[in-house]
Amino acid sequence: MAMFILLTAGQADHVHGHSVSTPSGALEPVERQGGVFILGVEVLTDPAHAAHYEYLSALPQMDGDDPDFPGGIQPPE
Repeated sequence: MAMFILLTAGQADHVHGHSVSTPSGALEPVERQGGVFILGVEVLTDPAHAAHYEYLSALPQMDGDDPDFPGGIQPPE
């Protein structure tokens, strides 16, 4: 059971990038079908991302095994 934070494109832009406290750490939300972006919930306990804890913890979460979980984007042929 892998849990994910669901973000809109604007929310993903807001948190995307290198950590202020840990330059080697970065948040890179992954785009899924329907314009939804995801991040693993483990970012909520990673000290490198403490500046985003409050913001990210207020966003919806979904189990990756949920049948309604947004599918991946197919690469262009």
